[in-house]
Amino acid sequence: MLKYNIVVIGGGTAGMAAAIAAKENGIDKVLLLEREESLGGTLNQCIHNGFGKKVLSSPVTGPEYAQLLMDRINELEIEYKLNSMVLDLNKDKIVTYVNPDEGIVDIKGETIILANGSREKFTGNINIATNKFAGIYTVGTAQRFVNIHGYLPGKEVVMVGTSDISLIIARRLVLEGAKIKAIVESSSNLKANREGIRAIVDQFNIPVQFSTIVTEVTGKERIEGVTLAKLNEKGEIIDGSCEKIHCDSLLLSVGWMPENDLAKKANVEISKRTFGAKVNEFYETNREGIYACGNTIHAYSFADDTTLEGFAAGRRASEYLKNKIK
Repeated sequence: MLKYNIVVIGGGTAGMAAAIAAKENGIDKVLLLEREESLGGTLNQCIHNGFGKKVLSSPVTGPEYAQLLMDRINELEIEYKLNSMVLDLNKDKIVTYVNPDEGIVDIKGETIILANGSREKFTGNINIATNKFAGIYTVGTAQRFVNIHGYLPGKEVVMVGTSDISLIIARRLVLEGAKIKAIVESSSNLKANREGIRAIVDQFNIPVQFSTIVTEVTGKERIEGVTLAKLNEKGEIIDGSCEKIHCDSLLLSVGWMPENDLAKKANVEISKRTFGAKVNEFYETNREGIYACGNTIHAYSFADDTTLEGFAAGRRASEYLKNKIK
């Protein structure tokens, strides 16, 4: 069984940063495992500008930011494996992964850094019966369709939710030729946090219907329309306020959930607040030698913050190993 000083699970911003910091701090045998066909994580589908403000001298696009980290990975000659899905992590820090070239492999890590990110997860906040119509996607899936694969999810789109990512996707769809029929928001104001993103609504003349929900989805094999209803101050549907809108795609802004399956397998304590791996101020979990950083401990983090967390976790893991050797 191959042994490594540090095994980093997840090749997004946090994972790459952790591997870089570990190598820069004198740790030789570092391995980075990534399940996708390239490093970078969700950065690769975020082609808009604004990444790296806290790390670089000027902001860049998502793919550019990912490439800068990848360049440093290559400069330091850090070993990484792509298309490698981690199947298991036990309390003894034995990692089991699988890829097309090697099959199923067991390796041992003196230290493990969990940086396997988060995923979109339906949490019940979209109170509609989605049925099995084609044309209903999460906004993250739609972003991947457009920016990675070059496909539009639809030509006439209704969106639910006004988060930062929702408005960024709406702008992208407009630029690619789709028509946003409506963005539906159940509250009375935009949920997007950053002012520059909130301005997208006015800059691109995107219609937003506040205090509104989707009550019904209609269609045959593919979605053909939705029914919208207005809400009063108590959150109740106003009688006679229903409106039908034709569309061929419905995009849902759902919640994000830290990837915690591997943490659970290693008996890492899970936070009841974030549902991610619970860590202290040094990014240590309750299992000695297992660290966690980035969206795997709390979803919704900005790439700059996850990068800084990755650097910190990598340094702490390095110090742990050095002290262990002493």
